[in-house]
Amino acid sequence: MISENMVSVIVAVYNAEKYLRECLDSIVGQSYKNLEIICVNDGSSDHSEDILKEYASRDKRITILCKENEGLGGASARNMGLSQASGEYVSILDSDDFFDTAMYEKAVEKSDTLGTDILIFGGFEYDDRSGKKRKINGILNESLIPEKQVFSYKDCPERIFQISQGMAWNKLYRRSFLERTGLRFQRIKFTDDAYFTFTNMVLAERVAILNEPFCNYRINTGSSQTEGMASCPDSAYLPYLRLKETLEEKGIFDEVRVSFINLASEFARFFYDNTGTYESFKYLHDKLKNEVFDKLGIPGLPPEVFRDKRCAEWIDGIIKYSAEEILFLSARSHGCPDSTTGILRFQFPYELIPANSRIVIIGDRIAGRHYISQAVLSGLYDVVLWVDKDNPRRFESIHGYDELENTDFDYALITYTDRGRTDEAVSVLRKSGVQDGRIIICD
Repeated sequence: MISENMVSVIVAVYNAEKYLRECLDSIVGQSYKNLEIICVNDGSSDHSEDILKEYASRDKRITILCKENEGLGGASARNMGLSQASGEYVSILDSDDFFDTAMYEKAVEKSDTLGTDILIFGGFEYDDRSGKKRKINGILNESLIPEKQVFSYKDCPERIFQISQGMAWNKLYRRSFLERTGLRFQRIKFTDDAYFTFTNMVLAERVAILNEPFCNYRINTGSSQTEGMASCPDSAYLPYLRLKETLEEKGIFDEVRVSFINLASEFARFFYDNTGTYESFKYLHDKLKNEVFDKLGIPGLPPEVFRDKRCAEWIDGIIKYSAEEILFLSARSHGCPDSTTGILRFQFPYELIPANSRIVIIGDRIAGRHYISQAVLSGLYDVVLWVDKDNPRRFESIHGYDELENTDFDYALITYTDRGRTDEAVSVLRKSGVQDGRIIICD
């Protein structure tokens, strides 16, 4: 029997014209028809609003709300949608993703049967560049899920925050549960769904899993995650400070302390490793070292508390060293055994590149790493891309030549010591439209 319970689908829309039709098609085309589709236009400056009006004219289930953009993330738009929701269930989706058309039929059936507060399901990463998709690792950590159809944090207090990642789009919420918690999305620029998602996860009395990959989360859209992180380094810890405060108010924190410590430290470390400018890196380092770690209750914890021993080592390094020392030690660990003589040999051409330039470093091995180290340590430049022809992704930060055309930069610094590789790099840059004045060859 098909359920009669309505799902309120909330979609925050900001300059999404490139992907919006595919997203809306996957929602209006759901096999489950009892939907209230609330689209919140968050001050889009492209044709997103026109597309929304076009779809609303054809489908009476679609309501369009409009607001001015505040320069933050989608939190206020999602919160506006939540205030208008009237369905039995609430689903909060992103306007650049798309979804299996059986998602709500299967999710509502299971939620009705089990009486869930939250139902969590799986998803794919969809590569916008290649058109390929793969199952997202970590969106559901199957080995950590309690062996029960319905569970709560009390069944797994030491791992409750590790069961699923902190996105909202792979969850179906019962609206009466959200009304009881009264939670709203945190108005910060990056990771604005983390506080909402993790706090609700620990407050829910009835959580269940539907282990099917309904969501297609779009990646490689041309927007830079590292740029987003650099613009708002405080987002690395603000959700977790607020989460800790709420858990303490509810008298739950001590029960879930281990899970919380691992969540907060692993996310801060991810943010720290992917912050793309020296200024934001140093700001976050100093903030964690001098303030945030203490507020989170991290210093002094034994290493065995951490699921990933690298987190314990990373925390110890931040406490011991300055941001500059961390960068210097990082350069050495990437194969630069004698950084002092290396810098004398590979001298950065400061006189050729104006301060505050966005630069690409082309070249791996010792030379390339020394130039990167000098550029970052100087605080003068933003290294937006590290490229190598022969060893792309030897480390996570190294990319192939194909990334050049998707990256905005002012200067390209070629660090190869082999003339043939240098000439090839120059040719690739010229074919991409880069003028010779923007190409710096390090002899």
